[in-house]
Amino acid sequence: MQKTLLTKLSIIVGLCIVFSIGLSMISDIIYERQYYAESVIKEITEQHVNPQEVINPFIAIPTTVTPACQSSDTPNVKNKCEPSYSKIETIFAFQTQAAQNLKVNTDTYKRGIYSATSYDGQLTFNQSYTLGKTLKNLDQAGTTIDDDADKTQLAKTITHWNKVKLIIPVSDLRGVATLPTVTINQKTIAANYPQIPIIENLTYVEVDIPKDVLDQLINPTSQQNKDSLATTGSINTDLNKSEVSSKLSNPRDNQALNIVIDLPLAGISNLTTVPTGQNFTLSMHSNWQTPNFIGKALPNTKSITAKGFDASWQNQYLTVANNQYLSQCLSLPNHQCTVISESTLNIDSHSYNPDSLEASRGLTTDSTAVAGSNQSVLLNSFGVSFASPNDVYLQTERAMKYALLLILVSFGTFFLFEVLKSSRIHPIQYLLVGCALLCFYVLLLPLAEQIVFWQAYMVAASACVGLIGWYSYYVFGGLKRAVIFTATLAGLYAAFFGILSTEDLNLLLGAIFCFVILACVMVMTRKLDWYKVT
Repeated sequence: MQKTLLTKLSIIVGLCIVFSIGLSMISDIIYERQYYAESVIKEITEQHVNPQEVINPFIAIPTTVTPACQSSDTPNVKNKCEPSYSKIETIFAFQTQAAQNLKVNTDTYKRGIYSATSYDGQLTFNQSYTLGKTLKNLDQAGTTIDDDADKTQLAKTITHWNKVKLIIPVSDLRGVATLPTVTINQKTIAANYPQIPIIENLTYVEVDIPKDVLDQLINPTSQQNKDSLATTGSINTDLNKSEVSSKLSNPRDNQALNIVIDLPLAGISNLTTVPTGQNFTLSMHSNWQTPNFIGKALPNTKSITAKGFDASWQNQYLTVANNQYLSQCLSLPNHQCTVISESTLNIDSHSYNPDSLEASRGLTTDSTAVAGSNQSVLLNSFGVSFASPNDVYLQTERAMKYALLLILVSFGTFFLFEVLKSSRIHPIQYLLVGCALLCFYVLLLPLAEQIVFWQAYMVAASACVGLIGWYSYYVFGGLKRAVIFTATLAGLYAAFFGILSTEDLNLLLGAIFCFVILACVMVMTRKLDWYKVT
């Protein structure tokens, strides 16, 4: 009889191994469906709009630099003259108050049962520029005339004031359905898509600086001079740095330029913002209840309710670092620097990864280009990812972790009834019950793709518990034992769902549950003489 018992135990262990292989096959199906769902979302982003990254707007001033020629001491050898090159000088806002009001939904972009979490909203930038201080810094940073006698041609920098633009960078302009409304010193200015971009490898909307503002940029000295320029209607659009320096002899440091930008924006999955300037604050309001804050800084304040969330950011260190990275990148000769947007879907991991380009943060050499000839910059950003509260693949995968435990407890209950109540249960009956338990996970995934996860779990669990309970009535040959086993199985499914619902405590509750199950088995069999079991 002992040999029969050992044989039965061996069969049960063998069945558990077979079912573990079946569970791994179901896991492969889950990964396959998850990969397919993410490929559909990637297709939606390619056809409609990507996740968005917005850089705080700034003023770009194109310049042309002519290096000094080096005289040669060797007879009949020409002087060494480097060719002229172009670069961009930047003026960042002294203060920016950014506000983002977003409406998020999952019904805008759908492919069958799959959908992408999209957002549509209004972004407002209220900026203030202090022209006097900014232009003095710009003039000091510019190339000055070199009076070295050994130079046969003096170095000079020409500022193209007629090409000065307000730059509003957006990573995917497909999400800008209508051009933003821009107000400069209470005067509405039309925004345009760049015909000939002054900044390469950066997608943006540009705004032409009005003539009166250009007059302030060039000569912020006195109202009389500004009126004179406005009357004559002419300004020198290509000025030498020395000429600008002379015009800035008595700048009015308290002079300010106020810009308000209303930017309509649509995107998918997440929105990140790159802070620049001196004093940058960002406030965000949305109707989404489950935000996932991402990037290099968490919100300073946040409030999450059933109606949505409110959050605000302010990080001076990241803002100053971005100023350095961006200004260095744009000041490289002949646009040899690329601004990389990290607000993309990472294809390799099939999910959004905000730190996937962490190694290249700052200014680095582009590995795809010739060494030393091209560089790239990854700016610091922060924002929110609109994570789905019903990620069926993640929840099904978590449920699978307890599948083997569920099968072991069910087989163990069968085995205890066989030992304690002298019931005769055939291995085929163990096999059928195990197959019914596996069917729970086969039902759970497709149901969860169609309805809410908890409803799918309830339907799949009720179907399997009902089937196994009905079958156990004939296995045990009585209603009482069938009811006990069915209640035990239903309690297991309920307990597992409770563990899955508590994301922060699921490991602790799972460990406690395993301990309780083991304790119950030990208590039930504490007086059993295994040597006399027949």
